Amino acid sequence: MGRRAGGIVAGAVIGLIAGALAPVVFIAACVWDGRAEWSALTESESVPYIATLVALGAVNGAVGAWDGWRSSLYRVWPVAWVPALLFLFPAVQLVQYPSDSKTWGAALLVVGIVAPFVWVAGRVGQEVGVRVQPRHVEPGATPDTAI
Repeated sequence: MGRRAGGIVAGAVIGLIAGALAPVVFIAACVWDGRAEWSALTESESVPYIATLVALGAVNGAVGAWDGWRSSLYRVWPVAWVPALLFLFPAVQLVQYPSDSKTWGAALLVVGIVAPFVWVAGRVGQEVGVRVQPRHVEPGATPDTAI
């Protein structure tokens, strides 16, 4: 596997881990306050949300790694659009139920807590991508003596 592909896979794995940490940290905060039990992580209603966060974390980590490898820069915009997609969920609820602020307000609060984890997945992916830059070979040097 090439350095670029390895970096992108590493970014995706790191993003997957960061995406999985988001619901765990959120549920831990709710357990701390006494508002939820740890079993909320395994309830059938929460599985699609957890899977979405894990997938978005992996995608953002891979996008960050690819962008970091390609540009050698830490730019915000390539990894900011995936967490912004999460804010569509409370926006849709606001459009559907404009007078029910308990529904869309709670969704906005939850997304505001978990979206930074997805953003961090992309930023760490960028760090991985920059660190796996291709090695530059001096003219006339063999690959074994490359710097």
